[in-house]
Amino acid sequence: MPRNQPRTRTAFLSLRNATFRLGDRLIFENTNWAFNRDQQWAIIGPNGSGKSVFADGLRGRLPLVHGELRYLFRPPPGLSPEEAIGQVAFEDRKAEVHGTVVQSRWTSFEEEGAERVSDFLGYDRVMEINPYEVSLNNDQARAHFDARLRRVARLLQIEPLFSRRLLALSNGERQRVELARTMARPLRLLILDEPYGGLDASSRQQLHAILERLLKTRLRVLLVTARTEDLPRHITHLLLLKECQVLAAGPRKKILASLERLRPRRITRPRLSSSARKSPPGAGSTRNLIEVRNVTVRYGTSTILSNLSWTVRAGESWALLGPNGSGKTTLLSLIQGDNPQAYLNEVSVFGRRRGSGESIWQLKKRIGWVSPELHLHFDDAFSVLNVVLSGFHDTIGLFERATRHQMARARYWLKRFGLETAAELPMFSLSAGLQRVALFARALVKKPSLLILDEPCQGLDSAHTNIVVQHVDVLVRSKEVTAIFVTHRPEEIPHSIKRVLRLPNRSSAADVIWPG
Repeated sequence: MPRNQPRTRTAFLSLRNATFRLGDRLIFENTNWAFNRDQQWAIIGPNGSGKSVFADGLRGRLPLVHGELRYLFRPPPGLSPEEAIGQVAFEDRKAEVHGTVVQSRWTSFEEEGAERVSDFLGYDRVMEINPYEVSLNNDQARAHFDARLRRVARLLQIEPLFSRRLLALSNGERQRVELARTMARPLRLLILDEPYGGLDASSRQQLHAILERLLKTRLRVLLVTARTEDLPRHITHLLLLKECQVLAAGPRKKILASLERLRPRRITRPRLSSSARKSPPGAGSTRNLIEVRNVTVRYGTSTILSNLSWTVRAGESWALLGPNGSGKTTLLSLIQGDNPQAYLNEVSVFGRRRGSGESIWQLKKRIGWVSPELHLHFDDAFSVLNVVLSGFHDTIGLFERATRHQMARARYWLKRFGLETAAELPMFSLSAGLQRVALFARALVKKPSLLILDEPCQGLDSAHTNIVVQHVDVLVRSKEVTAIFVTHRPEEIPHSIKRVLRLPNRSSAADVIWPG
């Protein structure tokens, strides 16, 4: 056997001189790699390095044009090796909501037909059972499934969520439910693509403990992450990628020591314009940009927000914090006007109360917005340039011809974030992290008065996280924009944001904090 080929005596799966095709490109050319049974691997690398694409190749979702992909494990009875590989990834969830609209979450909570978690985790749904197919072992298969689901539900602590409607879950709650859905299947390999995204500190710690337990079992786990600080202790080996090539593979300590070889692409650093320096706080804006008074939001017997009052003045930016399910995204939906309960409460934006005959679209023109919800619903068949241009119209896609000024502004922001060469590419050709950067450019392109950033750094590597935070910091200091910054990682909060509204668990009262 040639020296550069992996030994497969103890291998779980392996690649031999493998080359995949993505569109019209050849990627990971002549790759040799073995995942041995006594190892647990993570794929790391910057945004755009091909981490998720590599995982797709392992699942047989990319054409293998050269070499071999060998599955050296025995799949469960009746399943192919590919079917014995489960994955939890952002793109899978995005596919589930394609064709719906962002506001659907807020208009579907009380509909009789809205799907419940118990149905989403049902045997027929999870195992994709054909209702017209007769199986002799159906009762036994259901019994095994029910036992697995009970174990997984206890492990992930999702039993209280079974009666909830799927659309009513917070991002963190939905993450755990989707993980349970994948783990309820009989698996040999579990691929977790950025599993910590959208989770609060407590949930991250809980998931971390769960992964440490899983990594000591016979189930092989392949973690995909741009954040090396999120690596569980029992990950033994790392696969380091860059530009759809394997840069290095081997023991964890050795690969981490070589990370200095990676250099982030050059991205224009933010700077404070001379005109911005001269702008007084709140110049040209209504003094109170946002006022919510005694706001209460209920769905059935569940109270999401209770008697919440909050005022955001022009030039006074805020961090909005709180655990998963505390109502952060619900509060933002009231401000955006996407939630119909905004009209049952006293909510004013730019001095106009919701329900007083104001034009939602006129108000949206003054608001820039980034969120996981927006990212999920965006049609990624549009070009990156058109995605940014759509920010002028607040639409999910571009349906109007751009003016010369709008085109120049869009290209300006793409260049600021190092995406100018990707302008004409379809959005789906970018990694999920770089798609989030493009949506950040979309939020800034129209020079908004109010910038609502719901987890803007989710899925970003350290270099792109720093760039996003620096741009927000400069805009806030310049008084060009008033920002609401939502994050589960306090270290991401720009230094210029001093005010904090912390939403607690639903049984407690909100806490307004004025540090220092």
